[in-house]
Amino acid sequence: MEQRVDDQHQFWGPLATLAWGILILLGLLITQAITVAVYIVLAGGAAPRAGSPALESLKYDGRLLSWCTFASAIICGLAIIIVVKLKRGSKLSDYLGLILPNRRQLFFWLLVLIAFIGLSDGISILLGKPTTPEFMIKAYSSLASPWILWVALLIAAPLFEELFFRGFLIKGLSASALRWYGAVMISSVMWAAIHIQYDLYGMATILVLGFILGTARIKSGSIILTMLLHSFTNLVATGEVVIYLRNLTD
Repeated sequence: MEQRVDDQHQFWGPLATLAWGILILLGLLITQAITVAVYIVLAGGAAPRAGSPALESLKYDGRLLSWCTFASAIICGLAIIIVVKLKRGSKLSDYLGLILPNRRQLFFWLLVLIAFIGLSDGISILLGKPTTPEFMIKAYSSLASPWILWVALLIAAPLFEELFFRGFLIKGLSASALRWYGAVMISSVMWAAIHIQYDLYGMATILVLGFILGTARIKSGSIILTMLLHSFTNLVATGEVVIYLRNLTD
């Protein structure tokens, strides 16, 4: 595997980053599969058959979604830290961008994000697309007390996804001929690709959001900033679901 030097600290090069990245994503799939199995066992049920109503209900089970999100954040987040520490001479804070943004950076990128959310919702309305995805509506509606989903979406999901996509991947890929903009593009495509619960339009929106978060990470050097931006995005999106559901009952 390759070795590079950045700010006097070692980090994995692009090929090694991709190799480790694939392993971490495989770990993500395994973690979620085990979580689903444990969830079914604890619920006292048998594994649902393909195409059955039981399987369809699991797809939109907000509690299961939360469990999978928490498990992924813990297991895969630790895996990222271990991989970084395996690189001799690496420094975790420099490698993953674990530094606080300044107020100017936070304010600027928050404005950019708000503008994007407004533009995205506006385009969705013009195209006749829902601003609240069906998946989120059903997942939220499945919970009598949705606080666990709020915690999963505002804390656990941004934690793992920013550590991996904007922290680990961008760091290693930007050392290649791809440069930082190529690294941002590839990490954004991979990020959008894991959100298979959404349709192509929703995934395209996530792709553009990935470009914004990746650029913010490069310009600020901080994934704490992108975690905050990611959390804010999920806050707005989940808030829109709440408003939508309340309007249905009025």
